[in-house]
Order: sequence, then structure tokens, then C-alpha cells
Amino acid sequence: MEQAFKRTQILTNHLLQSSPSSQTLSSNACLSYSPPELSESYAFDIKDMRKLIDRHNLEERDWLFGLMKQSKLFNPKVRGGKVFVSPDYNQSMEQQREMTLKRIEYLLEKGAFKGWLTEKGEDIEMRKFAGFEVCSIYDHSLFTKLGVHFFLWGGAIQFFGTKHHHDKWLRDTENYSIKGCFAMTELGHGSNVRGLETVTTYDSNTGEFVINTPCESAQKYWIGGASNHATHTVVFSQLHINGTNQGVHAFIVQIRDADGNICPNIRIVDCGHKIGLNGVDNGRIWFDNVRVPRENLLNSVADVSPDGKYLSSIENPDQRFAAFMAPLTVGRVNIAISSVYQSKVALATSIRYALTRRAFSLKQNEPEVLLLDYPSHQRRLFPLVAKTYAMSFAANYLRMLYVKRTPQSNKIIHIVSSSFKATFTWNNMQILQECREACGGQGLKTENRVGQLKGEYDVQSTFEGDNLILMQQVNKILDDWPRS
Repeated sequence: MEQAFKRTQILTNHLLQSSPSSQTLSSNACLSYSPPELSESYAFDIKDMRKLIDRHNLEERDWLFGLMKQSKLFNPKVRGGKVFVSPDYNQSMEQQREMTLKRIEYLLEKGAFKGWLTEKGEDIEMRKFAGFEVCSIYDHSLFTKLGVHFFLWGGAIQFFGTKHHHDKWLRDTENYSIKGCFAMTELGHGSNVRGLETVTTYDSNTGEFVINTPCESAQKYWIGGASNHATHTVVFSQLHINGTNQGVHAFIVQIRDADGNICPNIRIVDCGHKIGLNGVDNGRIWFDNVRVPRENLLNSVADVSPDGKYLSSIENPDQRFAAFMAPLTVGRVNIAISSVYQSKVALATSIRYALTRRAFSLKQNEPEVLLLDYPSHQRRLFPLVAKTYAMSFAANYLRMLYVKRTPQSNKIIHIVSSSFKATFTWNNMQILQECREACGGQGLKTENRVGQLKGEYDVQSTFEGDNLILMQQVNKILDDWPRS
């Protein structure tokens, strides 16, 4: 306890630019490399601190972590009297993909996803957020694979579909008997969703939509789940009715049969090995005049009558597009929150390391000094801790803003989620790099995760919206915002 107060005083002196104490550095006998929490007491209640930081559903979080600790699928290891779980990043891409699927099936069997799509209300939304946050702490591939299935595929059906879609698809999605993916991004178009090149026409003679990939740049690209496991996808496509382009709409398409065979007139190719997220089977998809029933159009925003007439209560195409995109905000909300948790993981590791690793002596033949007793090391990590606390509280605010959303708050949520997603993910990459360096050579070991997380989470700067473009959107909206 004395050491903790001494470190706090040193940091306070530096922040207030006070005269340094003659006791700035202290040397102690190097007795062991035990984690500091095993030998030091705390001046605050850790449970109260966790309530402040995690805020909600603490019992469900502990229960989910407990499920992971009980299964060999999650690689539980005992370190310092505690059980830790983490993925084996040394496995091949194929092994990581198979393990991600097995982990999902295990959690499904234990009831981890019960009610995620078939129940409504704030309680289930908060429970879902808590579950995703636990999965993001464990592994980005698990988090992403679940996010694609529940938030993107399942969310598209919830928000873009109507009652008959909900009745037909949601329960099977929650039970994972249907495995969904989300085919929006194309080789030629990512952030510019309006420019998608996939084309869908309507055949009134058969009552079917015909979906086609007209050129190579229109191939669906980076589609998580498409390469190996997904059975269905939501395809975003330009809808042409009687020669008129009505803009981007979403259609349900089966891409594999019950035996896992790719359906006729569909071609799927693996995206290959990546710098991270190798537990997710990203694929490329082409559609060669694939026919789907008329009811497979997700029609909460617009519909097509049996005789081929385009119907929508929103006449303005820009407003229609905005209504169509608004529900996808949840992806940015989840990414923003999960990036803060990765900053916490990295900082916890690097600070624990700094409380056990010693370097250099004050005088000849004296014991070496703990890294965290060096003011330079404190200045390296402590401001990042403070920043992460601030981002954590901001993430809690964003979560509640989304859960309590109303149609009137959609614009505010878009601004906040876009700016937070960009800011938090950029900060996370900076924090991961600083923590990797602060761990020295130990930061290179995949077992310690810090270096590995850099590759795993780098993609968050660009998926669900390129950060630079998101911040430009925020800037434009704020510039156009009416001044009081």
C-alpha cells in the first residue's frame, strides 16, 4: 500500500510540476515475479469500481466468463492462482475458423444467446451488449462472427423486415439453425453504399426478384461468414423497377443448402489469410441471375406489388436511403465499445508487467528498480489509463443513448456513434502500440496478446465506416446544424 501511495505522489508532483522528491526512485529486492494483485491490498472496493466501469449485467458477464473457463475450447490456463482464457493465435487459419464455430455452438448449447432476437425491450438489449462485450474481451473473431450473425443479419431482418420476416427467420437465426451473413460491401464500393453495383430486377411473370453481379467490381467482398459457414445472406442491391433505379434495397438469399453445398448460380471464393480476424471466414460472392421470392425483399421501407409496382410511404429518395441505413448504427456502437475494452486489456497487461519487471540499479550492487517506479514509464502509461477511463464512461453513455433511442434521436445517435467509433478505435491502436513497446520483448509473445491485438483490431479503423469518412460526415452535419 505504501508503494502505491508513493507512486501516486510521484505522479501528482509531475502533473503539478512540483519539485521532485529525493525519493523519486526506490529500489527493492527482487524476490519474485508474482502478479502484484496477489501481494498488494487496495484502498478501494474493486467490486464498486467494476460497477462503475461495466455499469450493468455484472452477473451475466461473470456467468459467461464462467462458461468459458469450464471448456477446453477457450484454452483455460491457471496463472498466479487465477484462471485465464485466451485464443490460441498460433493455430492455422482453418483451425481458428473451426474453433470460432465450435465456441459459438458451445455457448449456444449453454443458452448464452437466449432471447437475443426473439425478445424485446431494454433488458434484453443490455444483456446482449454485455454478452458481446465479454466476447470481445475474449476474442475479436468470436465477437465479429456473432456480430455479423446477430446484429447485421439478424438486425437487418428486425429493422428492415416486417412481421412475416420476423416470424419466418428470427427464431431460426437465434437458434443458429440458420447462419446469416451480410452482403453489403463490394470490391468497388465500401463506404459509398449508394454506389453499389449489384442489380436486382423484378419478374412479374413469376413473382421473383432476379439478383445479378454485372461486373467484377460488383462482387460482394469481405463478407464475414460467407466462405465456410453461412447458409443465408442479406444482399444489398440497386433495385430496378420498369427501367427506373429505385436505389439500394435488401433481399434475403440462401447461399448454401442443408448439406453445406453452395446454391446454384452463386459463386463464393475465400478472401484468404489476414493480419488478424482469421477466425472469421470472409468470402467473396457473385450472383448470376439468382432468383428469390418476392417476399424475400425486406420491405419495412419500401415494397413491390405482385404486378411490379414500386411502393413506399417515403417519396424522397434521400430520406428513404437515410431510413434504410439508420438501423445499421448499432455496428458502430458495438465497435466503439469493444475498442475501449481492448485498451483496458492492453493497459492491464502492460501495467502488471511494469509492476513485476525491473531494470537498472540506482547504485552499484543495489537491486534493480521496478519499471513503474520510473517517472518516464508512469508518464508513458498513466495518461492512457486516464484517457481509457474517460472513453469507458463515454461508451456507457453511447450504449444508453442507443438503447433508449427514439425516431427523433436517430440523427444524434449517428453523430455520436460515428465520432466515438472513429475516436475510440484510433485511440485503441495508439494505446496498443504504446503498451506493446512498454512490455518490451514480452509484448511480442502472442500469449501476452498485446501485440496480437494490434493486428486483430486494426480493421476497426475501416470497417462499419472508414474513420476519416465518418469524421467528415460528423463535421458536415455539425456545420449544417441549425444554430440557436
